[in-house]
Amino acid sequence: MDFRHGALGLAMLLATSCGVTADGPPEIVVDRTACSHCGMLISEPIYAAAYDAGGGEKRVFDDLACLRNAAPAERLGLRVWVHDAASGAWIDGAQAVFVSSPDIRTPMGGGILAYRHPQDAEGAAAKHKAQVIPLLSTVLEKQESGS
Repeated sequence: MDFRHGALGLAMLLATSCGVTADGPPEIVVDRTACSHCGMLISEPIYAAAYDAGGGEKRVFDDLACLRNAAPAERLGLRVWVHDAASGAWIDGAQAVFVSSPDIRTPMGGGILAYRHPQDAEGAAAKHKAQVIPLLSTVLEKQESGS
């Protein structure tokens, strides 16, 4: 009986120690996890993004531009996570505010940062002479418009 309780406790500890839930973003191991689009190793997590298109298969990207280029045309049910450029924490892409400028250097030249708080995005936009993009759908649509 004690063995089973100990094994259960160990299993629960291991399941929670990774810091990622089944519904949350995938784990990225810096300089070991490859971008699902371009294959480059993710070395700067602040620019990294991920999505789950349903069915539990999550894909990671080294740059929002790679995510945008790889996103399925049918976006119904697409769940996106990005890193808050202010804190480095994963945030839900639907809750993020984005800043876009060619002056923002990102791994694949996407020039887009994500922020949890609009005031952080406004500050970054002023610093980089950038455009604030309030919606993830607008960031993803840039693929179709050719920009």
